[in-house]
Amino acid sequence: MVDKNNISFEKQKLKIDYTSSYILPFIYILKNYISIVIAENILLVINDIFLQDKLIAKAPLMYIYFWVPLVIIFFLFLVGVHERFVPFWDVLKKYFYGLLYALVFITFAVIIQELSHEIIDYKFFLGMGIFLVITYISICVFRQLFIKLCNYWGILKEPVIFINAGSTTEKIIKFLGTNSCIGFKVLGIVDENFHSDYLANNFRLLKNIDKAKRYIEELNIKTVIIAAPKMNKYKLVDIINQIQPVTRNILFVPDLIGIPVANLELKRLYMDNILLLNVRNNLSLLKNKIAKRIFDIVLGLLICIPVVPILVLLSIWVRLDSKGPIFFNAKRIGRDGKEFTCYKFRSMHMNADKLLKDYLAKNPEAKAEWDEFQKLKDYDPRVTKAGKIMRKLSLDELPQIFNVLKGEMSLVGPRPYLPREIEKMGTYYAIIIKTVPGITGFWQVNGRSDVSFAGRLKMDDWYIRNWSVWIDIVLLFKTIKVVFFGKGAV
Repeated sequence: MVDKNNISFEKQKLKIDYTSSYILPFIYILKNYISIVIAENILLVINDIFLQDKLIAKAPLMYIYFWVPLVIIFFLFLVGVHERFVPFWDVLKKYFYGLLYALVFITFAVIIQELSHEIIDYKFFLGMGIFLVITYISICVFRQLFIKLCNYWGILKEPVIFINAGSTTEKIIKFLGTNSCIGFKVLGIVDENFHSDYLANNFRLLKNIDKAKRYIEELNIKTVIIAAPKMNKYKLVDIINQIQPVTRNILFVPDLIGIPVANLELKRLYMDNILLLNVRNNLSLLKNKIAKRIFDIVLGLLICIPVVPILVLLSIWVRLDSKGPIFFNAKRIGRDGKEFTCYKFRSMHMNADKLLKDYLAKNPEAKAEWDEFQKLKDYDPRVTKAGKIMRKLSLDELPQIFNVLKGEMSLVGPRPYLPREIEKMGTYYAIIIKTVPGITGFWQVNGRSDVSFAGRLKMDDWYIRNWSVWIDIVLLFKTIKVVFFGKGAV
């Protein structure tokens, strides 16, 4: 028997979805306003107890409940935090920069207003820094709660149809479905046949691309995604020209596979209808090299404070666990191909090479695994008892913080490769030696020992070509998660 209440509820949800593009901006304003006011009141409590800054304490209610939230919300909208189809980490980046711009503006406004009245000391600037952190956390937490509620109820999703039922469509749907963003509701996929079991089992097929315009009008679709990077350009232009008059947004996937896209900039020559794609090599710029070095030194020194006692304890553990030196100082390939000594706690027995050779001779499956990954995932006869635990938690790499402070390594970067691996690196060698290797990196948080040697090279190549300070911050946060859950560790 059909549940009439359920049908009615689904119809109501669809009505909400169709109006979501109008509703969402107002919900974002309300959500952000509540987050900001909560953060302001937390700052006032902290100021009363610890800072006791006069400027913060005497802030008028009009500032707290109107002007400050208004300025912050304006800058947040300016950087596009309300946009759809934006992945989780990109949204966090937008929130950070929006808040930073807003608080710089507010700080200058307060300084100009108060110059002749109060002496502005360090407590005020410290308070602004604390407010930035509290507001950032408050807004991000509220955002995640809001998205979880929307996903749970299945509301406020943009109704869309895809053109092309292939692997690109599947990747887009899965990616946006797992990246904590206000996504879409797929009402159909236009193509002759499904080219993916996942799509066939979960979505409705709308036959015949030539009828795309009719489907859009019947379903009242405002957003169409053409996920066909290999489509003939004349066919693509024809489809866009047909459907553009009856829809609001058309997204299409260009054929840019293999091109670094994280730092891609779009240049428009309107009169000639030409687009120029500027692929920036961020790590080739001196200012970015300096920024990365400052980032490493400041964060490296902060990390040293809690790490030094742990290093002492680990040194004692390694010494008691097995015979041999505490550290294993191996040569690695650094910037411009120069070798350097990479510091690590010794995690293997002294006769490791012989143990490995004998083990691989007796275990053909392990030999095949070694040939592909240059690592053994489940059991490695060379590793000591202490070494197994240290590797699982990446503790054996903690001494590399001193390589970072010396400038031989970075906190985030490509894998530190062995000199004997140069031949296997092939054409990737030239790009990988353009920067210093890192303690952690893209491949370490995306599989580690589950990734083949060739896969690691591709990931390191991607990192260097797409580098930004924000990517380094994201990879550091992801590393913390990987270390605690031990994913892919060896």
